[in-house]
Amino acid sequence: MTEVILPTSEEVKKWMLFTLKHSCHVEYFLKGLDLGKNDPERPHELIGTGNKYDWDVIKGFALLYRRPKVDCKTHIIPALRLHGQQYHHRMWDNPDPDDETKYNPEATGEDMLFGAVDANCSLLENREYQGGKHSYEEIIEVAKKNPPHKAPWMLKLVPQMQKLEQPKLELITSLHDFPNIGLPEYIYDLIVGRTRDTIKLLNSERGYNL
Repeated sequence: MTEVILPTSEEVKKWMLFTLKHSCHVEYFLKGLDLGKNDPERPHELIGTGNKYDWDVIKGFALLYRRPKVDCKTHIIPALRLHGQQYHHRMWDNPDPDDETKYNPEATGEDMLFGAVDANCSLLENREYQGGKHSYEEIIEVAKKNPPHKAPWMLKLVPQMQKLEQPKLELITSLHDFPNIGLPEYIYDLIVGRTRDTIKLLNSERGYNL
C-alpha cells in the first residue's frame, strides 16, 4: 500500500508563491505581446481542471520542496498528469498525430504562441529540473532542442519578449500582499481573489496555516 504523504504548510506556501509568480510572469508577457485571447483558462494556471491551485495538484507538486526527495513517480507524476489537462498544455504538448513536426490540428497559431510564452517564461525562472534560470541567449539554444512542433514558436518570441521591459518578479514575496507588476487590472484582481480564496479553503478544509 502506497504511503500517503501530504505537504507541510511551508511547502504549500512555497508552491503557491512559485505558482503566483509564474502566473504573473506569463500574464505580463501576454499583455505586452497582445496574446492569450483564445485561452479559456485565465489567469494563467489558476483556474480550470488541473490548475495549480487545485488541491489534488498542490498536494503533489508542493512535495517538490521535500528533503529528502519523495518518489517522483508516486507523488509528483499524478499531479503533473492532472495539470496536463489544462487547455494550454493540451494545445502545446500534443503534436499532429500524423506529422510530429506540426502542431496539434486543434490548436491555433495563437495557442502555440501562448504555449511559447509559457515555455520561455519557465526557462527564465529558476527551476532546478530545467537547469536553473536561463538567459534569452540560452533559451534560444534550449528551444532548438525542443520538439519540432514547438521550437519555431519559442524562437519567434524570444526577440519580442527581449524587447519588452522585463517584469519585476522579485517584488512578489507574499501570498497576502503583492503588487501589480504590470498586468491588466482585471487579471490582477482575479489573481488576488483566486489566491485569497485558495488560502481560505486550504486553511479551513485542509488544516493549513497559510
